[in-house]
Amino acid sequence: MFDIKSLIYSKFNFLPSFCSLGTYIKITGERIIIPVYHVVSNQYLPHIANLYQYGGVKKFKKDLDYLLKYYKPLDVFDLMRYVYGEKNLQYNSFHLTFDDGLQEFYSDIAPILKQKGIPATCFINSDFLDNKDIFFRYKVSLIIDAVKNVKLSADRETQLKLWFEKNNLRSAPPAKSFLSIGYNKKHILNEPAEILEINFDTYLKTKKPYLSIQQVNELIGDGFTFGAHSIDHPEYRFLTLAEQLFQTTRSIEAIVKKFGLSYKLFAFPFTDYGVSSAFFQQIKSRSVADLTFGCAGLKHDIFSFNLQRIPMEDFNLPASRRLKTDYFYFIIKAPLGKNKIHRN
Repeated sequence: MFDIKSLIYSKFNFLPSFCSLGTYIKITGERIIIPVYHVVSNQYLPHIANLYQYGGVKKFKKDLDYLLKYYKPLDVFDLMRYVYGEKNLQYNSFHLTFDDGLQEFYSDIAPILKQKGIPATCFINSDFLDNKDIFFRYKVSLIIDAVKNVKLSADRETQLKLWFEKNNLRSAPPAKSFLSIGYNKKHILNEPAEILEINFDTYLKTKKPYLSIQQVNELIGDGFTFGAHSIDHPEYRFLTLAEQLFQTTRSIEAIVKKFGLSYKLFAFPFTDYGVSSAFFQQIKSRSVADLTFGCAGLKHDIFSFNLQRIPMEDFNLPASRRLKTDYFYFIIKAPLGKNKIHRN
């Protein structure tokens, strides 16, 4: 299927560079942005490396310097006051967010943010906190990594081939087949992991990919804010409304209770695409969350408390090119009325 967005971002992202970001901000009037990252690291992370490209410390620092050139950092409390009409913002602003609650937020990211005086919110999956369990897509990345790097015996190769056949998956290329496995079939990943001699529990104990409770408490003491990212990271459009509400409510309750938070924040895992008006109406009427966050880019939502974020890792662009392309794409869509999300 022809995807104009991917074409612009991947092939023609040089076009928006003919204008400054300041000019784009003036043209559109879009003065508040919410960037989102997952991880920043100079290390090879096998649980992530086969899913998406992530930037290192040098790129991240450049991104931040570029953001600070055009925007002032905003904490989540002022963002909340702005959304609810309690505060006017007289300047271009950004609120920085991070998904998945990865330990690099503590080791690599927070020290840089503290140095530059930038507040941020990190969203945690309640089941993964303290390395109690691991996201099924991270399991997929670890499996793909093993397929690429582990020399299997003939017997284990046969076992893996039979597993592909049993699950109606193509064995070549294996990475594509593994990546096609969704949340509802995550249980089938245990068998290829065993064949490839991957122990997820051992990986959690030795590598500790997620933040610990102690680290989160320390980060809260440093002024960072935290929210929920569902219980175990399903894609919401494939859940029933009851399942969506359960994932959201339980994860927020767990994070708020664990850390004694006075606020309730939630970021959708994957995307909020396909989430109905009924969900947001119930979230609002039951006071489940103060703010919720999607990741549809520079866009507005019919529900003003659901804020769309810019995924900074998509297309692996520096912030200078990424943000100009976001504004350029926003301008292109404007005549078509595509800059606001309407829900069923």
